[in-house]
Amino acid sequence: MSQPKSHPSWIGHTISGRYKIESLLGQGGMSSVYKATDPNLRRTVAVKLIHPHLSSDEQFVRRFEQEAAAVAQLRHPNIIQVFDFNHDGDVYYMVLEFIPGETLQDRLKSLNDSNRQFELADTVKIMATICDAVAYAHDKGMIHRDLKPANVMLNPNGQPVLMDFGVAKMLGTAQHTATGAIIGTAKYMSPEQARGERPDARTDIYSLGVMLFEMITGAAPFDDESTVSILMKHVTEEPPDINQIKADIPPGLAAVVKRALAKDRNDRYQSAAEMAAALRAVDLAEQPLPAAAPVPQPDPDKTVLQTPGAHTSVVPPSASLPSPTSNVAVPMWAIGVVIVLLILILAGGAYALFNRG
Repeated sequence: MSQPKSHPSWIGHTISGRYKIESLLGQGGMSSVYKATDPNLRRTVAVKLIHPHLSSDEQFVRRFEQEAAAVAQLRHPNIIQVFDFNHDGDVYYMVLEFIPGETLQDRLKSLNDSNRQFELADTVKIMATICDAVAYAHDKGMIHRDLKPANVMLNPNGQPVLMDFGVAKMLGTAQHTATGAIIGTAKYMSPEQARGERPDARTDIYSLGVMLFEMITGAAPFDDESTVSILMKHVTEEPPDINQIKADIPPGLAAVVKRALAKDRNDRYQSAAEMAAALRAVDLAEQPLPAAAPVPQPDPDKTVLQTPGAHTSVVPPSASLPSPTSNVAVPMWAIGVVIVLLILILAGGAYALFNRG
């Protein structure tokens, strides 16, 4: 078939003479995801189509195919299944299990819009289940590297299903991207990712901690107007005290959040299974500790840099951020690093935004 030039033109087409595209589910910098029908097996599926500008990138297509094959080996009730990977001419696609429902991100937005948050019992249950799925993937040698609410579906039964391993990496294999490249979504990225260091399973633990924090409070621990500013905060600032935001958090749950968000990966949970066990051990009836008085924070000069929002991105190795410091303002040389990073991003140093649909 000929390659359509815009997203809506896919609708009504049949891919490889089999998958009939019905509607657009979502899109990002790497791909678009469509609802489709597989008449051979008489079922609804999701079809992820790589954008045309990436379909012509042989290295990207090879990586996408390798990771599709790896994820297809995962068999877990809380991980989306991959059914097929193929191409129709120069159109590359992946066929996935169709999960009805809404994303965790959509649910969080709906709750925030009505000034509500998840019940703590639901938060613990959902996050422990996500940890189970991540632990299974880790045991199979795969780290996700882009865990976030947008990559979790909540099915009609309220069960979370982990999606989108588009930037996943097999443990123990050579990195597909340049050494030191930054891959992930800024608000959920670990300090070591922000510095361009090699990720491991504990990198996913940090992202799980950010998600847990957001489910409890309604907001991620770090946010700002620019991607660079958020990355700097992950590296240099301690996360807010969750009890200062919500005073009714049981000490055990606050402790799980704090440990998962440790700057040093050696201080975090060393496995997703360990974090799942810690969540299930939380006594939700435990009385919260009295909140400590907030510690005054210095107000250093702030440089606001306009860059792309909290998109999944790849940033060149030369943009690595400084190691964490304790209770000190960001030095001028670090601001210089930020400015260099901004120039590289605007000049096309980030060769793709991995914000998938």
